[in-house]
Amino acid sequence: MKYLCGLTKICLGLLLFSLLSCATPIAPTGGPTDKEGPSIIRSVPQNLQTGISSQRVEIEFSEYVNRNSILSNLQIEPDIGIDYQLSWKKKTLFIDFESPLPDSTTLLITLGNKVSDTRNNAMGASEVIAFSTGDQIDKGGLIGKVLNAETGKGLEGKEVFLFPNTYDVQKKALYRTETDTGGTFRFNYVRETEYSIVNFEDRNRNKIWDSSLESAHAFNTRSVNVQNGVIDTLASIHIMEADTVRPEVLGVGLLSDTRLRIRFSEALVNEFTGQITLEAGFAEPEFSAIPLYIAPADPSIVLAQSSRPLVQDSTYELTIRGFEDFFGNTMEPFTQELIGSGAADTTIQRFIGVRPEGILGMRDSVELQYAAPIRNVAIIDSLLIVEGVVERDSWSKNIVKSNRLVLYPDLEWSDGVDYQFLAWNPRTQRRVLVPFSVSGPSNWGAIELVEMIGPSDSLFTETVTYELRTQEGRLLKQGQFVERLQIDSLSASTYNLRLYLDTNANQRWDEGSWVPYNKPESLIIRRSIIIQSGFSSTIRFNFN
Repeated sequence: MKYLCGLTKICLGLLLFSLLSCATPIAPTGGPTDKEGPSIIRSVPQNLQTGISSQRVEIEFSEYVNRNSILSNLQIEPDIGIDYQLSWKKKTLFIDFESPLPDSTTLLITLGNKVSDTRNNAMGASEVIAFSTGDQIDKGGLIGKVLNAETGKGLEGKEVFLFPNTYDVQKKALYRTETDTGGTFRFNYVRETEYSIVNFEDRNRNKIWDSSLESAHAFNTRSVNVQNGVIDTLASIHIMEADTVRPEVLGVGLLSDTRLRIRFSEALVNEFTGQITLEAGFAEPEFSAIPLYIAPADPSIVLAQSSRPLVQDSTYELTIRGFEDFFGNTMEPFTQELIGSGAADTTIQRFIGVRPEGILGMRDSVELQYAAPIRNVAIIDSLLIVEGVVERDSWSKNIVKSNRLVLYPDLEWSDGVDYQFLAWNPRTQRRVLVPFSVSGPSNWGAIELVEMIGPSDSLFTETVTYELRTQEGRLLKQGQFVERLQIDSLSASTYNLRLYLDTNANQRWDEGSWVPYNKPESLIIRRSIIIQSGFSSTIRFNFN
């Protein structure tokens, strides 16, 4: 019996030793909370060392590393086609190549910024160890940006690849990098030669472009010529990141016998585009439910009011169509059966919001939204409007549209005058202050667009397409011009401008293609253009 107990202890001890030797070591507990990520404190060979013949690389970290994080964040370039094995001894990583390294080659060992310690603290910044099997380090480089083609903002985490210039779909990329938080990418220690350059999302991480799964984006040049000791700056690449996913209905609920609550898969631009119809049976006429408003706290929820009660236990065929998201994607028509409710509508009438907000055009209407169709004349009778310093206790130019009180100007709102609408909220029995400033000639400015044409530019004039948007992305003006254009009657505000050459005349900007190579159409984006009252801002540009 004693012999069996002793044998059991030995077996358990061996099993425990085996498990501990394979797992990621865990740093001792206790003391201040560790918030620092690991860093490299020693490497063999050292960074920028030459004349290396060893097939082993050693990298010692400042603390114990989560070994799984290394597997997805280790990159060895250029791809030399030699397999390697990883092993560990405490805080030191060993990389053993299975064949001799090629002569006169600069190798880059890159550890990505997501390498983490055993407490999941990441490195925060990538680290590179460059060494050469020859007598010098390759020092060619490239720098560039990947930008959103709609907003001009830098895109983080976008992968950029350098392939052999004679591109073959079966070949792996020689070098890979990705953009930082500002959209900037860098290639360092690159061998002097010519490369094909492209951006795509390498989903299976094999450095091979799979055209059936991965969308490639072309640069302004198909290939780049890297020279030793020179860091070239490339023209920015713009890629479309527009949302093309249609909104879907996730669920429909009855809050009462007339009130519906519809949840969508994403935020909607407004309730006006949507249509909701119900049908009790083939012999019964179709009737509608009116979309009232989008829930302020959750813009994926629409509240609607049926034009007639939905009788308890009766079955109705509900059809919803036409609702759009902020990117103009329209939902597919949705149909389901709906069982009526016996609950009476107890919605408390209350003020929901106003459209537009803050700034009024000279002839804009104002919509005061309420939670339910307006049947209480107190909402109209209690409205006050302060025009500058003059209080008006009535406003003849108004109309009720279901749950909205729509106010119209007397021909035009007064230029340069501030208005205050005091809308009645039945729930609180108080008025809600809604202030507006009128945008008229007194606070208008202008933008002058001037294309700078140099002596080396083409002698042929080119037609430029422009799009002027608010900072929120709403399109204000668009059109075409040659060489020079002045856009007048702009409210004092901040705008974003997009200029491009529509070379194929399809009335949109095209990002080109990589295989076969088609150059992207020239594009310029200017953000945060400030327009001041009474002034014209000049924007000079050149596509070259």
